[in-house]
Parts: sequence; structure tokens; C-alpha cells
Amino acid sequence: MACKIDSRAAIAPGAQLGTNVEIGPFAVVDENVQIGDGCRIGPHVHLTGWTTIGANTSIHAGAVIGDEPQDLHYNGEKSFTVIGDNCTIREYVTIHRGTEEGSATRVGNNVLLMALCHLGHNCQIADDVVIANSTLLAGRVEVGRHAFISGACAIHQFVRIGRLAMVGGGNAFGQDVPPFCLLQFGCIHGPNMIGLRRAGWDENLRDDVREAIKIYFFGGLNTPNALAEIRAKVTMHPEIEEFIAFIEKTKRGVMRGHVSKDRSE
Repeated sequence: MACKIDSRAAIAPGAQLGTNVEIGPFAVVDENVQIGDGCRIGPHVHLTGWTTIGANTSIHAGAVIGDEPQDLHYNGEKSFTVIGDNCTIREYVTIHRGTEEGSATRVGNNVLLMALCHLGHNCQIADDVVIANSTLLAGRVEVGRHAFISGACAIHQFVRIGRLAMVGGGNAFGQDVPPFCLLQFGCIHGPNMIGLRRAGWDENLRDDVREAIKIYFFGGLNTPNALAEIRAKVTMHPEIEEFIAFIEKTKRGVMRGHVSKDRSE
């Protein structure tokens, strides 16, 4: 099908548009941008840089995708922004391209970015992630598949958020959140049980993940001893191995577990 482009939009001659693309008034699409089939580009959107938008992605009013990184090391290098298929990018989201030559900021398939989110340079967002309104990710943040980040969060550069993790609203943090965990009020409170049930995990697997999280965050052990105890006491499902491997690879450290008032006394 033919594209539907508002006469007030500005499309550079070098831009590549797939079939059945709709572009609203006052949108700007620069010359190195590629837009996949079936995309919807709202009014006042700016697509710039070496940016690729996957098929059937919807970008709402005022979003800016592929602009230069907010990084003092950037000096005009050719870097990229890659957005997957079937994404929804809501109003005034900003996504900046990579810093180094050839590097990229990447957003996977089926991702929902709600209004006013920001993804800094070189962020890596896996498939099926949801990031709620006004959440800010600094450069090089990594988010695993099916993670859910609530609104008004601020996440420091280089932080990793694991698969199926849940981050509550209003959190500002600078260390990693392991897979399957629930972060709220600046610390880990346990497993993301609602997310694990929705993912179809059976009760035994959920219980084993709960036990691994309990040992690591609430057992009073240092990291090597906690991981050794998990290996000794918990059935080693692939998910438990994933949890352990994530912790072993941390560079910024892992967010602490919540300690109740009674226990701290």
C-alpha cells in the first residue's frame, strides 16, 4: 500500500520508507533514516541520525529518536539507533544514538516506552520491555526481556536490570537489579511473583527462585558464600543459573535487600 504522508511533513530525499507508512504534520525525517512497513509517525516527531525503525512501530507526537548523544566524548562519529518491530513510543520520548564509531542504542521488539521517557546513548533494551512515564535511563543501561520499569525512575549509567525484574515507581538507583527481583523504595523486596506467574512459571520454579533470592539478599551472607549456598540448597534450574551468572558479572554492584526494622534492631 502507498504511504500516507501529510503535506506539512519534511522528508529528506535519502530517507527510506517502507510500505503503508503514515507520517503526520510537521514530522521531520532526515536522510539516513529507514522506516519499516506499517509504521505510524505522529506530528512533530523528529527522526534523525542513522536510525532504523522496525515494522509496525508507532511513534507518537513530539518524540525525538536518533539525535546526538549527550556525551562530551562524542565528536560526530557515525553511530546508530535501532528500534525493533511492533514498538509503541509515546509522546515526547527521546532516544539518543551511540557514542563511539559504529556503536548503537538498541530497542528490541514489542517494547512500550510511555510518555517523556529518555534512553541515553548506547542503552540496550531487550524485547517485551515496558518503561513507564518520565523514567530516565542514562547511557549504557541494559534492560532484560520482560522487565517492567515503573514511572518517574532515574537509572544511573551502566546499570543492568535483569529479565523479568520489576522496578517500582520513583526509584533512583545506581546498581544492578538481578533478574526476577522486585525493587521498591531503593532496595530488593523479593521476587517479582506477579511477573513470574504471568510468564507461565510453575509453582516449583517460582518457589526455587524465591529461595535463591531469599538466600542472597536476606541470608546475612557475603556474595561468594551466598552463591555457594544457593548452589548447595536450590535446584539448579537454568533460571537459577541465570540469576547467579548475572550477579557474578556485576560491575556496579547489586542493589541491597530490604531489612525490616525488627531485624535491624
